[in-house]
Amino acid sequence: MTRIETSKDGTIKIEVADSAGYCWGVERAIDLSVEAASNSERPVFTHGDLIHNNYTVNKLRDEHDINSVKEVDEAPEGSALVIRAHGVPPQTKLAAANAGLNVVDGTCPLVTNIHKKALQLLESKHQIFVIGKASHPEVIGIVGAVEDAGGKAQVLESIADAEALPVMKRVGVVMQSTLVARKAGDIVSVLTAKSREVMAINTICHVTTERQQEADQLSQNCDLILVVGSPHSSNTKKLAEVCSQGGAPTHQVEGVKDLDLAWFDGKKHIGIHAGASSPVEVIEEIISFLLDNLVESAA
Repeated sequence: MTRIETSKDGTIKIEVADSAGYCWGVERAIDLSVEAASNSERPVFTHGDLIHNNYTVNKLRDEHDINSVKEVDEAPEGSALVIRAHGVPPQTKLAAANAGLNVVDGTCPLVTNIHKKALQLLESKHQIFVIGKASHPEVIGIVGAVEDAGGKAQVLESIADAEALPVMKRVGVVMQSTLVARKAGDIVSVLTAKSREVMAINTICHVTTERQQEADQLSQNCDLILVVGSPHSSNTKKLAEVCSQGGAPTHQVEGVKDLDLAWFDGKKHIGIHAGASSPVEVIEEIISFLLDNLVESAA
């Protein structure tokens, strides 16, 4: 489903994906952070940026005095430390507790479930693989959970990574929650050809899948698509990738400041989607700007 906005003269149509904006896991992490700041006289920190969105991170700092730290030992004893939505390795939570911090776990429950699934595969003696980006905080957390339980997890970022593996006996697979399903499926196919047994658990977030389906539909309908979100956001990048593959010219932007009216010359049907860490107010600001300015630009 999508929402349609039309310019005053009826010449420009803007189609907005219904799922654009915060997902429930991101909203939960933000709510937990604000609640911690409201209920405590002690300072509140997040372990790294709470989510991949500068607007929201700055808003939490300016309105609620919630700051981020890169390492546990940067937060003073007695303060609250909010674990970001991507999750962290268990060792990080333990280190925070041992340092006298009040740990507030903002890990998305769906990410927590990936940790559990990976540990189940480890218990059943599977060789563990995580399909995703090795440097992404979520993947680091999953790998850390397996290692904390005495196992080892190898990250596969591409088909080439899978093709380079030897023949294996029992393989267990979990997936970064923001992957493009098609890409994950291609990697699993390679693993299946190399293994006697493959237990691949689809841990891609259902919200991610729905967003990608909407992105694909927008690419079929629109002359141009804007995908709103941080350049550091994995799920936003994946949405832009899906839109581009559908054939529509696609631009990933953080806000109004990134827009170039020249992009819209001759365009009559504009699509807008947004990553799971993009606030609604930024999306609405972009829509308002386009409705106010596109008539002259497209004339």
